[in-house]
Amino acid sequence: MNSKFDELVQSLEAPMLEDLRRSVAAELNDRRAQTSIQVEQIHAEMSGEDKLRAMQEIARVLRGEESNA
Repeated sequence: MNSKFDELVQSLEAPMLEDLRRSVAAELNDRRAQTSIQVEQIHAEMSGEDKLRAMQEIARVLRGEESNA
């Protein structure tokens, strides 16, 4: 991390640091939700390519990886 950010984080008191942690976690969850595949998008008439893409996206989410999009 850059030193200014490190200094800022180290200067925070425990309650503020916990608030920051929760805010960052919520932001990450929101970003994952925006790029993740929705159950409604999966159906029997999908092309093979779409099925593969859905399978890869599900595997990525289960691994906890960030989206490439």
